[in-house]
Amino acid sequence: MDGILISQLVKTLLLQQVHKTLSKTLGQTRSKFLTLRFVYKSSPSIYIEAISQYCKTSKMLFVVLLWARLCMTWATHTSYHVDVLLYNKDHAGCDNCVIYANVLSQRDKLGRTYSASLGRLDKPQHNEFRKNEWDYFHVKGNDIGIIQCIELISKSKDAILVQEVVVTSVSHPQPIHLYNTAGHWLSSQENNGLPLKLCAQGVEVYFISTKVARKNDAASDRIHLRAKIEGEETSTETGYFNNPRSYDFRSQNAEDTFVFRDLQSVHGVKCITLKAGGSDKLILEWIKVEPSTQPTVLFRNAGYTALSSDRNKGTNSLKLCN
Repeated sequence: MDGILISQLVKTLLLQQVHKTLSKTLGQTRSKFLTLRFVYKSSPSIYIEAISQYCKTSKMLFVVLLWARLCMTWATHTSYHVDVLLYNKDHAGCDNCVIYANVLSQRDKLGRTYSASLGRLDKPQHNEFRKNEWDYFHVKGNDIGIIQCIELISKSKDAILVQEVVVTSVSHPQPIHLYNTAGHWLSSQENNGLPLKLCAQGVEVYFISTKVARKNDAASDRIHLRAKIEGEETSTETGYFNNPRSYDFRSQNAEDTFVFRDLQSVHGVKCITLKAGGSDKLILEWIKVEPSTQPTVLFRNAGYTALSSDRNKGTNSLKLCN
């Protein structure tokens, strides 16, 4: 709802009905103010100002302000579920790491964003942040609306390597999938201690399937693969190609499928660039990209180019186009 309409609605409700409410019983006052809970989210300053103007001369000042405070609290707090997956790489986990989180909203019609602190991600008497494992946290914070990004802040020197974070809230239960597209490590020392910020890129879902070539030494589960999907005018980035607790690219002719959600639609896949972060070697025969709203595209590695961060074994970046 537009901010101007909200303003008019609030003033009308307060100036015409709250005055009558003040002269009635406490129970009726409670009922009237509870109907205004939704207003605070959209225009808290107008809400507070209008109430204050009417309450200045009211004998029920204390009661009204009390209920207003309760309404604001109920309207702005919610529960969040934050699921964190660490990547399957040596030293990617940390037994006693102290990690905090903030969530950030999508931009509203006026270009504003909102943020909320979720506090520490911690489950007492539980060993969190193990490599290649999911951790599930239930936390509370201010309701920011539709979630766009999460910031993870480490207070520990030991680093972790996050693969993916999934966030939901009671008010917005649709899961938001956020990937570590740059492959950055998180610690109080990495990147000068800056937070690791992961953001949703869109609403497209990509199913990416691969087939390992039938060649000697073509398979590897330590290649640490990510990809860039390109269209005519735009592109989107995946996270790591890793299915938890499985051995991807494990043998010759092996076929694997990876699902990446909340990426940007490229309006027709033209190319894919594969990026290798491991010094082992992987040779793919083909890779298939199947977006949820676009045609499926199959890319063949006609020259059987090997992927590796070791230049003596292959290339760390392979671009395939149709």
